[in-house]
Amino acid sequence: MYKRRISTITETDKSLPYYLVDVGSNWNQEHIVRPQGYLFQWIQCVQGEGELITDGKTYRVKEGSAMLLFKGVPHEYYAISPTWIVDWVVFDGHQVGTFLQDTVAISSQSVLYVSRPDIFRAKIQQLLEMEQSNGTMASIQCSSIIYSMMTAIMQFASPNPNQIATNLHLKLKPLFEYIEHNYNKPLTLGVLAEIAGMTPQHLCTLFRKATNLRIFQYINSVRIKKSKELLLQNLSMPVKEIAYLAGFEDANYYSTVFKKLEQISPNQFRKIR
Repeated sequence: MYKRRISTITETDKSLPYYLVDVGSNWNQEHIVRPQGYLFQWIQCVQGEGELITDGKTYRVKEGSAMLLFKGVPHEYYAISPTWIVDWVVFDGHQVGTFLQDTVAISSQSVLYVSRPDIFRAKIQQLLEMEQSNGTMASIQCSSIIYSMMTAIMQFASPNPNQIATNLHLKLKPLFEYIEHNYNKPLTLGVLAEIAGMTPQHLCTLFRKATNLRIFQYINSVRIKKSKELLLQNLSMPVKEIAYLAGFEDANYYSTVFKKLEQISPNQFRKIR
């Protein structure tokens, strides 16, 4: 059964960086022609297939993909299967265009492959559930959900189905380089987030998506790799000092991490090498 919520837009809403205009789920999409374009839209295919025509090009939209439409850009879309079921969000705000272009790195409307459609469907359901809420707080909560949807686009959507993980690695490249050159220094989440240019929470989510590791698991793996080099280059140096040079403040913790990753202790590693 389809659901829809149309927001009453106030001047307070328009002052927000992102605000909800309209949202629906399980919608049997009709033929839409907009020569003058409309507002920002995320239209995600749930079932069936459709086509988007924009900028003289035709794109197929099927399960596992979504349309991201930009404000004021002409477009047309329609079903090519007997039914075309979609979830959608219409939104606007004075920071939407800048965020999509500068942070998400998408500058024009397109069809995107979605690796985690469930995440977007959950956010759309959250927006629909706000139907019973009223007042300023509801608008602010909707604004927050829309922001989280746009950050999810950066993490889980790409024009190329094989490029999602690659794009994440490119975004994190400065951070990988920083860790490689500063592994022996104290590395806090706050500093790392500043290097990456994002919030600590967003960095943790993005890093886990790109590497399948928590960020400090990755740092420990780099430090252990460097310590192995130090162990072999400095055979008489105490393990405690090797641990410190590799960035570990506690030698016991270093030995625990080493054994977990290498299945042997640092001293055993020295002997078999």
